[in-house]
Amino acid sequence: MGFKVMGIFFGCVVVICFAIPVWGQDAPQSSGQGSEQSYTDKETASTVTIEDAMICQDVVNRAPVGSGDVFAKEVNKLYCYCRVLDAPPDSQITHNWYYNGSLKASVNLKVRSSNYRTWSSKTILPQWGGEWMVEILSNDGKPLKSIIFTIQ
Repeated sequence: MGFKVMGIFFGCVVVICFAIPVWGQDAPQSSGQGSEQSYTDKETASTVTIEDAMICQDVVNRAPVGSGDVFAKEVNKLYCYCRVLDAPPDSQITHNWYYNGSLKASVNLKVRSSNYRTWSSKTILPQWGGEWMVEILSNDGKPLKSIIFTIQ
């Protein structure tokens, strides 16, 4: 009987010693940003990031022209321009264009290097005034960044 009680006691001491460090860990903190949100993918080895993401009226020589967050309803077409960093070989991103919460277009874009500029475009009809958002997704569908803009 004495050995059985000592075994249980020793087992409890071992469990407590290994559990205390886990209880002391801090939860990750999040930070919000204005109309543009960034997301971090910590579950995969990939550290794909989106830089210089913006909505613009044109792309000339691989550079955005006429960027902003409010556009006139007569704009006809807008572009979502971004620079992709640290992408694995043969990957892609997706630009999902939403109008008032409804998906209007989904564009898959190949990423051909670890520092790559790319863009998608969307024709805008005059009656589509209101809030828009482009959500940029990773190769596996995880959100990387979102851009909110308005057509008036």
